[in-house]
Amino acid sequence: MLVRMKNVQVMIDEETLSRVDRVGKPLGLNRSAIVRQALREWLRRRAVDTFERDWIAALRDKPEADSGAEAWSDVQAWGEK
Repeated sequence: MLVRMKNVQVMIDEETLSRVDRVGKPLGLNRSAIVRQALREWLRRRAVDTFERDWIAALRDKPEADSGAEAWSDVQAWGEK
């Protein structure tokens, strides 16, 4: 599947750019691939943060039964493995 790309200009300090080049080269990643990966991860973190904030707000409005808290503990423990 062909993914259309747009050209975007981004200003990056020289030290960060040097580190990106140094770390990316052995991995076979060019600057664009690294920036795309970083942006996708940033978007994923924002989605998780939003979900968690909304979840906490909902629990404050209507707390679940104790069994719901136990289920959440199981999910958290699984994520740590």
